[in-house]
Amino acid sequence: MAERHAKTHSRYEWPVSAIILSVLFMVQAFAPVAVSDAGFDEMTICQDSPSTLGGICDDRTDGNDGTTDVTDWVEGMFHFNMTSPTEIQFQASWAIREWDKSGMGLFNSASMANALQSDNIMANDGLPADVLRSAFDENTDPSDVSSPTIQESLLSEIDGSISSFLSNWGGSSTPDTTWSDRIFIPDDSGSISGVDCELDPLLDSDGNAFEPPICISTNVNITLPISSTYGLNGVSASNLDTALEGLLVMGSQITTNFDVRVNPGHKGTYSIQPPSYATVVDAGGWVGEEIDEVADDGSTYKSGFWSVDNRVNPSGVLQADLDMKMGYRDTDGTDVVEVSPLDKSLDLRVSVDLSDESNSFIEVVAGIYQIQSSSLNSWGVPPLMPANKATIPVITSDGIRMAYHTGLMDLEDLSSNIPVSGIGQALASSKEGLNVAMGDFTWTSVTQAPLDPGGLNHTHGFGCSRGVYYCMEGAVAMDDSYPVYMRSVSHTFPLSLADLLGGNLGDSGFMNSVSGDDLGKLLNSGLQFSTVLSDDAMESFVGDLLPNGVSADLTMTIVLPTWATTMSGGDSIVLTYRSSGNHDGSIGITGSESFSWDHAICKNTANEFCFDNTPDVVCPSTSKSCGYVEVDLDLADVSFASLPVTKGVSVEFALSVDLTIHRIAVPDSLFDSLNSGSTNLNLDVLPSDLLRALLEIGSRGDPLELEFALCDNGKSYCEQRMPFSSHNSTGLPAYANSLERDIEYLIRDASKELMDEEGNGVGNVDMSGLSVDIQFPYSMLTDSDDSIDDERGIVLSVDIPSVRITAGMANSWLEMIDILRGGEGDLELAIEATEPGSALVAPFLSPMVSAMSGLTDALSNSMVSAEGVRTPDAISIDAPTSKLSNIGSSELGLSLYGFVTVTMPLGVMLEDLSSSKGRLTSDIDNVSKRQVITYEIAPGINDDRMEFTALLSPMWIISQIQFYLIGLLLLSLWRVRRRMTRRKRKRRAAALEALEESVASPMGYVPPQPTVEVLQVTDNGIVIKRRLVAT
Repeated sequence: MAERHAKTHSRYEWPVSAIILSVLFMVQAFAPVAVSDAGFDEMTICQDSPSTLGGICDDRTDGNDGTTDVTDWVEGMFHFNMTSPTEIQFQASWAIREWDKSGMGLFNSASMANALQSDNIMANDGLPADVLRSAFDENTDPSDVSSPTIQESLLSEIDGSISSFLSNWGGSSTPDTTWSDRIFIPDDSGSISGVDCELDPLLDSDGNAFEPPICISTNVNITLPISSTYGLNGVSASNLDTALEGLLVMGSQITTNFDVRVNPGHKGTYSIQPPSYATVVDAGGWVGEEIDEVADDGSTYKSGFWSVDNRVNPSGVLQADLDMKMGYRDTDGTDVVEVSPLDKSLDLRVSVDLSDESNSFIEVVAGIYQIQSSSLNSWGVPPLMPANKATIPVITSDGIRMAYHTGLMDLEDLSSNIPVSGIGQALASSKEGLNVAMGDFTWTSVTQAPLDPGGLNHTHGFGCSRGVYYCMEGAVAMDDSYPVYMRSVSHTFPLSLADLLGGNLGDSGFMNSVSGDDLGKLLNSGLQFSTVLSDDAMESFVGDLLPNGVSADLTMTIVLPTWATTMSGGDSIVLTYRSSGNHDGSIGITGSESFSWDHAICKNTANEFCFDNTPDVVCPSTSKSCGYVEVDLDLADVSFASLPVTKGVSVEFALSVDLTIHRIAVPDSLFDSLNSGSTNLNLDVLPSDLLRALLEIGSRGDPLELEFALCDNGKSYCEQRMPFSSHNSTGLPAYANSLERDIEYLIRDASKELMDEEGNGVGNVDMSGLSVDIQFPYSMLTDSDDSIDDERGIVLSVDIPSVRITAGMANSWLEMIDILRGGEGDLELAIEATEPGSALVAPFLSPMVSAMSGLTDALSNSMVSAEGVRTPDAISIDAPTSKLSNIGSSELGLSLYGFVTVTMPLGVMLEDLSSSKGRLTSDIDNVSKRQVITYEIAPGINDDRMEFTALLSPMWIISQIQFYLIGLLLLSLWRVRRRMTRRKRKRRAAALEALEESVASPMGYVPPQPTVEVLQVTDNGIVIKRRLVAT
């Protein structure tokens, strides 16, 4: 630029020149039109004379001034190259066509002002470029040779302006400003074009004092403050660079907000180059645009471009916001992460450990793959960056690792707000009053199986070309392939398997009603329960544990108590809930020590010593169902003695029947109402202890009721409802009492019907003496231990207390004699009691009654001996034991075993007892001396046949005929006395007649001849006589 200021002046020449110039300016002031219109090619102030500035100055005309009434005309191009999020290389190029003269003392005097006006530079005009160049070597203070030159002052003002401009951007280095011969700035059309700033005296004849402009270039290094620029604290610059790159790869957008002040007369064009991994997706604030760029590596991206023109606004400074939103710059091998809100967010693994039900605990392991920001906001998790600084749609597992390692996230902010800590209490709510608190979450460093690979310090390998704990480049960069895990364990608390499952199995109502230790008893009885939870049940039981608004999978592991096992022998149940809807709700459990039914049952011998060949065995080991009956029939008396009075026979007896059930084969139909396509209950055998457990369960609430008909006469007692409960007041014990009354009512009503029915030959029927005692002994309905077996049976006891049955004719003897003679009327049967109508007793009582009736028939064909009356032929009776096989449903397989004991009346014995199957035994009771006959019941295909002879002892016969003998004796005595009296009367009459004859006879009285002679009279008064023979 030597030609711009070739003319130099001494310090002593300027005052004289100033005077001359002032005079010339004053002359021109009076003739301004001549100056303005003359079109001279050079200003007067710049003429080459000792008293002027010298240099080359074209005329200034208002038409060439692009900033009318504004003291500056500056156009600048500002380049911001972000080498990192916090470091910017700033480069500015200015084309100065007019500059405010107020800061340069040379032009502030009144005489200088007049001189400038002479060249058409008014008070509100700045110095054109030509004038500035001409004055570069002049001191700003003409009177002080040490004052800065106009060039130095201009450069200082430019540096000050740049420093002021950059003050809002953060810290910066000292501007490095240099003069430029050529710069590139956009023209008014927006096209970047070169501006030549070098003056050629030979070519500068355009008559425009504003051209060519003075050009400068400035370079500054800017350091952006992290806090105000990105809204972050405690993050280092290097970590921020990594964090922002990771966020951009994760699909986030980072927003920067820069403010610029554009002075009047200035036009600024601003270009911001994002960091090497970013691209500008939106140039906002002041109207901007995104410019296509090509990086050195050939990749394309966009920069931000803004143009702020304040050249024609003399009123003040123009504020402009350069808002830039950055996204990730696509590169080969690394794509922006795309995560759908429907993709799996969480993988929850909940373990409920019930191995010790008194000290249960819950473990929650949460695997985080990705979380949408909307969910994070709803949970109250602080954002990684302020909302006005970043748009983060999702944070992935790699993003969490990155945020943790760069300090962008405090993990406690996530673990304390993510709504999974309430899972423990949600599970505990199945037991009323139970509160469960989860412990603090801890983060897993590196996972181990069975968890998926991941963790806070997971080391990336395949698919990642840059990064260790988090991937910055590669196919898996910042994605959700490797989750992070956090773990929490609750304190211990009491919770049973039944508490957990109860009410949570949807339609599986059977399990829903079981609680406490009952489930263990049920399963260890051999019960197998399996179900597949419906989607609704899974949603209710498992899905409700998941946080709202996220797509999550949940795997629930239920560690079973020691007494339970899965169908395959495992120790845990696994339920899987999948966000895809592909749930697995399969549950299958049974007892780990299940009851085994294949053993023999003995009447008195304990199970461990009972075998199929044990003498008192009542059920073999091959019988799934085991029940036996004990019948004790005590025939106290069979009497014909009252026949003349009652016209009938009476039998006095007592009956006791005990039915004991040890186990019952369970028919498949029993579970038809409970089983469905997905729910199945399987139980081969129902042992007595399980039946007790079920009865005890029923006693806690509304028990199951078994309905059956006792009769069909329409009476209320016919419809029976037997409660399946062991409750002493409302269960089976109480039901037995009501059944007693109903049976007695039934018998009496049936008797009345017989009496009311005409022509059936039945007269008076009095059943008031018959009572029935039915009991389910409470002690046999309850259990005192937790083991399940069939050693103690459940007993149904039916007793008929001692009763006398008298059956005879209701007609009087006279009526009967009249009927037999052909008179009117019918014979009527009178009954004072009735035979018990029990289907269970009939097979055994009927043969005994038949035997008693056979006794009467035997009397006519009896054989009398010194021992008594014995039947001449054996009596045969068929025992219908075949009817005791498969009692009830064939699926039950229940065949009754047992014993029938008959105690015979004193004086009546059955001899030569035999059974086709060898089941009859007989003993004499040592105390009562009565015969006790025992028949062992053993069902079979064929009926049994019993044979015996009956012996009626003399004493029993005498007891039966004693009344008849006494009657005969009295009759005989009466007849003897009568005959003696008659003989005495005859002898007296004969004696009197003989006496009368002797008196009348002349011979006189002739005494009768003696017929007896007295031989001797002993001392004790015995008279010995001799009969005389007439001669």
